[in-house]
Amino acid sequence: MTNCHEYNQSLKKRGQISLYFPDGDLLSQFINASPYTRGVSGRTSSYRAPYVELIYTFYRLFSWGMRQIAGYVQDYWKTLGLDIPVPSYGHLSDLFSKLDITVKQRCKRLARRLAIGENVTVIIDSTGLSFDRASQWYEEKYGKKAARTPWRKMHLAIDPDMNIHAIEITGTDVSDSEGMDRILPTDLPIDRVIADGAYYSIERGEALSDRGIVAVIPPPSHAVVHGDENTKLHDQVVQYILDQGSIYAFHKKYGYGLRALVEAQISRIKRCIGSKLLTQKLESQKCEGIVIANIINLWNSFGRPVSVKNA
Repeated sequence: MTNCHEYNQSLKKRGQISLYFPDGDLLSQFINASPYTRGVSGRTSSYRAPYVELIYTFYRLFSWGMRQIAGYVQDYWKTLGLDIPVPSYGHLSDLFSKLDITVKQRCKRLARRLAIGENVTVIIDSTGLSFDRASQWYEEKYGKKAARTPWRKMHLAIDPDMNIHAIEITGTDVSDSEGMDRILPTDLPIDRVIADGAYYSIERGEALSDRGIVAVIPPPSHAVVHGDENTKLHDQVVQYILDQGSIYAFHKKYGYGLRALVEAQISRIKRCIGSKLLTQKLESQKCEGIVIANIINLWNSFGRPVSVKNA
């Protein structure tokens, strides 16, 4: 590692929790003073979305229970001498499931690249995350008591700088292929999409090619040249592999080795944040995935290790 001091400082920043709001006081930023709007039926939430997202971030970062997080936030405001109410732990569950948040980019290097019109390579993969215990649904489906915990799938899209661009939490019935369609960014200038063979399809490759995107997804070992008008890209890749005599020639030509980065990111999430979802509702879990992505992107903005081979 060539930047040990800088990276050490970035790791220390992950534990420095502070709040800075340049416009107005915290109470006005977090609490809706007028939940009723004249001429509009119904009552809006007393707690603004940034406040709920902040508590959600603490909840995911510390991996505590709802009651502990509510108590922590109450004590945090008391320590700062602020009189800011905190939702009850039961109310927090409802607020989490209705939270409207998006993945935020904080990398200055990425911002500079996009500002000058550079394209971005997107790397995609998925993994399983457990949550709570299997219950009635498992017994109804399989006719026996559950011995293991149920799972969700986390679909992830990152760039080579380890910034997360999209994340989606789904049920296990959603395939990798369908998950890719959900998380592939549409508002980002992309030059390559790198994924493993589970994402391969002739139609997807042609669709990405029509958008000017190179699909770096290896075809199956039994793939053949079709010679049809709508399989040109597939035929080109398969013929190249046959001519070179190895799939590794395809890997080297298109930079498939970068796919290891998304596996490293998944490992990082599971080691540093947790391999288990804390919430139970799918709607809350979708928001939880975005909170995880925003934590990772914030950490990346603090600094990353710069390493070189020494042998």
